Amino acid sequence: MASKQLRGEPLVARILEATLEEVARAGYENLSIEAVAERAGVNKTTIYRRWPTPEALVLAAFESVSDKGSPPNTGSLRGDLLDYLRRYRAVCRQPVILSLMRMLFAGGGKGKLARLIKEMTERSDCDALVIFERAVARGELPKDTDLPLVRDLVLGSAQNLILFRHDTCTDETLERVIDVMLLGAAQGGRRK
Repeated sequence: MASKQLRGEPLVARILEATLEEVARAGYENLSIEAVAERAGVNKTTIYRRWPTPEALVLAAFESVSDKGSPPNTGSLRGDLLDYLRRYRAVCRQPVILSLMRMLFAGGGKGKLARLIKEMTERSDCDALVIFERAVARGELPKDTDLPLVRDLVLGSAQNLILFRHDTCTDETLERVIDVMLLGAAQGGRRK
């Protein structure tokens, strides 16, 4: 096991990366500490010393990759959305996000893990909502626009393309989705 010489943060990073890869491969319910240890090139006791349960290990792994960045601010709603969706598309091609998506579609795990995934989703929803709030402030959308609805429609449509039609999800496709949705938002996305 070549990585036994690793210590501190490099060792932790390797174990957490191996954990995410295993969750992506096997799913949370089938996660094996032994498989994580083998993938990371460490003894399982090394893992158990820091993380006494699989839930604690997966929780730490997802916390290590949770997005703490701010939403794009290009000066236009269209530009912000295109930047946001390009980044999302790039991230969705990583094993880490594949594992997160598997967990979300499978019910999100249990206990603290389910709460973490819910918090990550809510943070992402809030970040996206900021993009639309700025658009209202700039006059790009009417003040009475139902922002959560418009956000969900735009991002839901794009997410479907990114996750399930990734081979045809080009920048041009994303631009067309944004344009169609924003046209609808400008015309009829108002609150009653």
